[in-house]
Amino acid sequence: MFRFSLAQLEALLAISKQGSFQSAATQLNITQPTISLRIRELENALGVQLFERNGRSMRPSVDGVIAIHHAERAVELLSAMEARLRSGDPLQGTLRVGTSEMIAMAILPQIMSLLGDRYPRIEVELTVANSFVLEEDLVSGKLDVAFLANPSNQTLMHIEPLSRAPIAWVSGRSLKKTSGLMTPRALADLPVLCMPKHSPLHRLMAQWWEQEGGVDLSVSTCNSLAMLARMVAAGLGASVLPTCVLREEIQQGTVKIHKQLRPFTYLSICAAYPKKQTSAGIAAIISVVRKIMLESKYFDLQDNVMDPSKDIRIGL
Repeated sequence: MFRFSLAQLEALLAISKQGSFQSAATQLNITQPTISLRIRELENALGVQLFERNGRSMRPSVDGVIAIHHAERAVELLSAMEARLRSGDPLQGTLRVGTSEMIAMAILPQIMSLLGDRYPRIEVELTVANSFVLEEDLVSGKLDVAFLANPSNQTLMHIEPLSRAPIAWVSGRSLKKTSGLMTPRALADLPVLCMPKHSPLHRLMAQWWEQEGGVDLSVSTCNSLAMLARMVAAGLGASVLPTCVLREEIQQGTVKIHKQLRPFTYLSICAAYPKKQTSAGIAAIISVVRKIMLESKYFDLQDNVMDPSKDIRIGL
């Protein structure tokens, strides 16, 4: 495989902008034969003609346009790498961040605002997905850091606990037959909605159902937490959800929390990143997220576990 040089890519981009070999050579402070040689080497390596003469100027060929597009991206990546490694700013360049839908729905705007204030030169590539998808992206190297719930793959990642999120059975006020204590029997004739089977919420719900002596659990699933919350608020079914994603609806009385004999275990909210990827940048963004969680009161950062059905109105 031919190893392209930065000098060749810079020559390609300079000619595309200046319109001639001579003007590009002047911009780069090199001779015209030198820039011609760089383009000729690049054309020989790629097996295509990159420029066509148009009167006194040069214009990119069809293949040249494609090459220019990729060269621009390559130079931008190299510039970002240089900025990130040379700068004393721990968050300069591009940081690939993943967050669960729950965190995004509750506090993402505040996180992005504070991050921008503290590190104005950072470029964030943000991925919002379910926790199990974020784990896969971390393991495969697609993310630098992720904020997720109940991580299961702790052998390949460093896990840093941040807070806990109360969860409970919730339903819209318009859904019939949802008064009283929530039990498998009370849910027998109700539509039950939940995240897919491999999600932390589904696992907690299935565990509760079994512990409460329920049989034949029938659930309709949705892989979007935001859409699931909207369906619950619309009275389409009961669901096990983090109460923070329906905070406004709960406070307004359009969604209610159901009491349980056996409360759910809180979701553990963690920062996760590959074990070989510890850096000042990752530590800085974790600090930002922890600060926002503490100030938002959406999450429980205390050691004592409270009954979310009793404390939601004042504690979240």
